[in-house]
Amino acid sequence: MWYEIALVVLLVLALLQSALLMQLWRRSQRLQFTMDRMGSTAAYACTDIPTSMMVTALGRLEQRIGQLEQKQPQARLSYELAQQLAREGAGIEQLVARCGLSSDEARLVLQLHPGSQ
Repeated sequence: MWYEIALVVLLVLALLQSALLMQLWRRSQRLQFTMDRMGSTAAYACTDIPTSMMVTALGRLEQRIGQLEQKQPQARLSYELAQQLAREGAGIEQLVARCGLSSDEARLVLQLHPGSQ
């Protein structure tokens, strides 16, 4: 009688263990699928450019931006001078020569800031 009870208990434990193992196997399959999907999307996010090259390129861009920011005040001053000269009655040739404007820019300045004539 004790052997039969022990056998039934062992059989129930074996069934429970099998069910638990099957559930764990299914969960691992889902995780594997998720990892594969994440790996394929991560492959698109990676680049072949080494980090040192990107840092060098960023450094060059920062230098170029610094140079452009330094040139802006000079350009602003030349436009302010062109506006003042236009109000004083200067011609296109004078604006081009003294302010470094193109002829089209000089015409525009003259139209926007007509002189006292």
